[in-house]
Amino acid sequence: MQNYTIILVLWKYKLGLRELRKPSHVRLFVVAPPRILQDESNVDVYYQVEPPMADLNNSQLLEKVRELCSIYTSSQLRLVVFERKLQRPIAQLRKELNIEGFLPDQLDILFSVRDAISNPRRNGLATLRQCSLSGTPQPEQWMEAVKAQIGGFPAIVEPIKPHTANSIGIIRNELEFKSWFRRQSKAHRFEEYLVTEYIDDGREFSLLCTSKNGIIGCISSLESHRLVIESIQSQKPFGFEFFSVQQTRDILPGLESFAVQVMRSVFPRGYSGILFIKGFYKNHNDIFFLGFSLEPEWDTFRQLLSIMKPFFFWECLAIENLYDQEPANDLAESKKYNAILNFPSSEGILIHQTTIHKRCQEMRVAWRASEGQEMSDSDSIDDNVVQIYLSCTNRERLLEDCSTILDQTDITIDKNVLSERQNVAKRNLTVKELIRSCTTTD
Repeated sequence: MQNYTIILVLWKYKLGLRELRKPSHVRLFVVAPPRILQDESNVDVYYQVEPPMADLNNSQLLEKVRELCSIYTSSQLRLVVFERKLQRPIAQLRKELNIEGFLPDQLDILFSVRDAISNPRRNGLATLRQCSLSGTPQPEQWMEAVKAQIGGFPAIVEPIKPHTANSIGIIRNELEFKSWFRRQSKAHRFEEYLVTEYIDDGREFSLLCTSKNGIIGCISSLESHRLVIESIQSQKPFGFEFFSVQQTRDILPGLESFAVQVMRSVFPRGYSGILFIKGFYKNHNDIFFLGFSLEPEWDTFRQLLSIMKPFFFWECLAIENLYDQEPANDLAESKKYNAILNFPSSEGILIHQTTIHKRCQEMRVAWRASEGQEMSDSDSIDDNVVQIYLSCTNRERLLEDCSTILDQTDITIDKNVLSERQNVAKRNLTVKELIRSCTTTD
């Protein structure tokens, strides 16, 4: 039996490994700053390094990892990270030291929306039509390109470079297209935009898959009549559900075979580890592929996954998938249905933390803003005033309670205070009357 050496690299992601199933032929080393590893169970050696002085400076982490790799070259080495900012430097290490796992060129395919979609499209999978716009904004010419390549409006326009939710436009017609680009050109200077056809009446999903176990769970948007980005921009509450394997098969039929097709088209020679497949589900015949990620994209997703513990530890499954470990019989098969509700923040001051009455069998409320706190408009899935976690053995009851909470919960936010402050500031900045003066010398 081969000996495996797993090197887990952590930066800011706090993690416990009590539930990890680690056989005797596997050694687990952790390289991380102090107080990041919350539970040292199943860890053979914990190497602490000083935390980086700046967000982009992780050289000490990488130096320690490189040192360990040079020592344990005789065993099957695997490098594991759960944070997006560490994926590329660790991939570069894998390439330099010839270690199995995702390499930089594969990450480019995974992280580039256009490249990630191109392979499945060539292999006959349904993807959303897209076109890119670059250079100096030319609304008339760009409008013709949108009509020719994606069929016109409505459409979703977003910058290629990292951006926020408020820089994404849901464009309904040609007039909105022109006005949106006019506003964006004044506020931002993005060089390239990606335009994607708009679809509705379905669910956005993130499907968890491993190379050995196939699908192991699915995160799905709660509402089908509105996109999540639309809820964020309009400050309307929204939610997500988590489905186990069997629940995914029952509620979203066809998704499992869709995942197999995607993985075969993108990774014909297979892959190791865990992947999140992003897509849009209308019905078993209309499933659209939207891209990949190597970890939950949002803290909201991580929190939703944590509800499943002790039935489901996605981090442990990701590590176990790297060596010869039989999957657990009860893998993620909780009998409960789980959901999380997000109430996006809005510009103003939170007046009162409203009482939210318990409805489901299990429910807890987490306020993300304190009374009297100044807030700005939500800019992502994770910018919320309050989050509500619900679990129930009856899905119909769960959905009914979610709908009631979303419709009836009223959060008091004073939006006038900030506008009054702005008016006072403008009055103080009025132009002062000039006084004529001169200087004389003898």
